[in-house]
Amino acid sequence: MATPRPSDAVAKAGRDMGALFDGFFGSIEAIRQNRAAAEHHDVNTTIGSISSSLWTPHVVRQDSDDYIQIRAHLPNVPSGQLRIDTGTPGRLKLYCEYNTQAAYDSGSDHISERQLGQLEKDIPLPPTARVDQMTAVYQGSDVIITIPK
Repeated sequence: MATPRPSDAVAKAGRDMGALFDGFFGSIEAIRQNRAAAEHHDVNTTIGSISSSLWTPHVVRQDSDDYIQIRAHLPNVPSGQLRIDTGTPGRLKLYCEYNTQAAYDSGSDHISERQLGQLEKDIPLPPTARVDQMTAVYQGSDVIITIPK
């Protein structure tokens, strides 16, 4: 029996890793599209639906001649949970945690749901940004950060 060549082993490892990643990311995509594994309504279907709401907050940066405005949609994140870091020159970093809890009955099943999430967003800033004059204001579930240039 011939000894496999190193290139064959590398190719096989590449195929195996590709299949592994395809399987993992395919399942994440299925969750995001809210596809349930079972056709009938049971606890597993309900939990699959709960998991479909992966937390990916919407963060938008707008530039004008005078200022930079960053708007982050952070529902259920109290202002005390948001940290804004400007310690790295040319960068603004947002950190926060999302934590909600709910319980409800679904037919004969009692379901307790807890959702946790974290956000770390790194936003580049121009050298003219004056972070020492930055303001941050909550408007509903949005935080609006304004940085003069």
